[in-house]
Amino acid sequence: MSAAVPLIRPISDLRTDLNDVCAQAQESRQPIFMTKNGKASLVVIDCAAYEEQRQHERYVHKLREAEIEEKYRKETLSQASLDEAMERIFEVWGI
Repeated sequence: MSAAVPLIRPISDLRTDLNDVCAQAQESRQPIFMTKNGKASLVVIDCAAYEEQRQHERYVHKLREAEIEEKYRKETLSQASLDEAMERIFEVWGI
């Protein structure tokens, strides 16, 4: 599988062709790199695509945390022992 070719547009398109930039962002669901004087200046991305990327990053982060915890924390608790521990905590708190 090859990497996708990045979408690159001049920053002036934000002024002269904003509707097309928006449509391209929504259709491609990929970041559009906006250049100024030939250098990357801004990145434009559709809001829904951005939220999906953020959610994906959160999932990956949580999975990585779980992997690390599993690797370094081998002991587990049964539901019964967890319930007992919680009851003791609630008794201390007077709940």
